[in-house]
Amino acid sequence: MHEGILILRILLGLILLVHAAQKSLGWFQGSGPTVMAGAFESMGLRPGRPMVFMASITEALAAISLLLGLLTPLGAAAAAGTMTVAGATSQLSAGSFWNARKGGEYPYVLAVAALVLAFTGAGAWSVDAWLGGVSPALAPFLGGTGVGAASFLLATVSALLFLWVVLRRSPATRSG
Repeated sequence: MHEGILILRILLGLILLVHAAQKSLGWFQGSGPTVMAGAFESMGLRPGRPMVFMASITEALAAISLLLGLLTPLGAAAAAGTMTVAGATSQLSAGSFWNARKGGEYPYVLAVAALVLAFTGAGAWSVDAWLGGVSPALAPFLGGTGVGAASFLLATVSALLFLWVVLRRSPATRSG
């Protein structure tokens, strides 16, 4: 079980880290901040450049949390919230859920994978496991049903609040 959790943490952490670098630095065949700012603005994420950096920083911090297995439920909530916003804005912009039509399918899968880690915890090979061993009082906060549900709620509320602000600003939603 711990091996599977480790593989999921590493894969998801690396994907999020690469996504952040593509947006903010143009690495890994990414578009970089200028092009991404225009893309973000076209989807209603304004102002584009600060939104690119906010998304990149959140993704990078979530990635580091997941890679290390450090405060995993918080990293999972950050990843899930960011990916939910990415999925929703892609879906709204494309008018389709499906990735083949530039919809939000793929970011939603990443969000769910992150939330799985909030429920399972980081596993035996993690900083969280070490912290739980050093301070057993921390262990209940590093994974489980209650922590997973709290992470899900935090990710959902933050994504919905963010999307509400974005949709209120979007010119497409102000017609009439």
